[in-house]
Amino acid sequence: MKRGKEKKKKTPVKDTITLHSAMSNTETPCMNLSTTITQRLALDCEMVAFGKDATQNQLARVSIVNVYGEAVYDKIVKPREPITDFRTHITGLTREIISRHGHSFKLIQKEVSDLLKDRIVIGHDVRHDFNVLGFSHPRFLIRDTAKYKPFRELAKGNTPSLKKLCLEILKTDIQQGEHNSIEDARSALLLYRKHRAAWERSLKKKKKTGEAQSGPSNI
Repeated sequence: MKRGKEKKKKTPVKDTITLHSAMSNTETPCMNLSTTITQRLALDCEMVAFGKDATQNQLARVSIVNVYGEAVYDKIVKPREPITDFRTHITGLTREIISRHGHSFKLIQKEVSDLLKDRIVIGHDVRHDFNVLGFSHPRFLIRDTAKYKPFRELAKGNTPSLKKLCLEILKTDIQQGEHNSIEDARSALLLYRKHRAAWERSLKKKKKTGEAQSGPSNI
């Protein structure tokens, strides 16, 4: 894979980049070895249900795009538990698609963990994504559009949906019918990029405030 900081590569696409996926839910997802792996990556997962009441989540698809909105990783995952609801109307996934194109969870977990290591991860309510992936990511390296205060104010302090944020901020209507994890990752990326300067400033200010309150180091 190519690696490097995004600043040294091509000029990032404008905020009007298409939100449509480069591949449909029925095509074979893969790892794009020819696409630049940038320092900032956007993540989204699709989940299917297991358990008698079909309320427990397990990983079914992982999609990652780089800072230019290009898909660098997109794979379907074989279930570890019997699937009780494919949630096809949302995920676009069926038993046939998962059986034909699914990869082992352990493989996906390792590949995604290695890919995200030491990088800034952008996403929407990503705690759910990391829960089904089975690993955590440093909080200071996460940019969550569901947690960013100015975005939450649009929902009166509650957690805003990605669809609502895209409608109000990007003026784009996503998730019309089946969700697409590539599209959702790109949507979170565009929201972050639109507010990146202010977002990063707020994090630096918060860090300085925390350091000031903790006092000087004794080391």
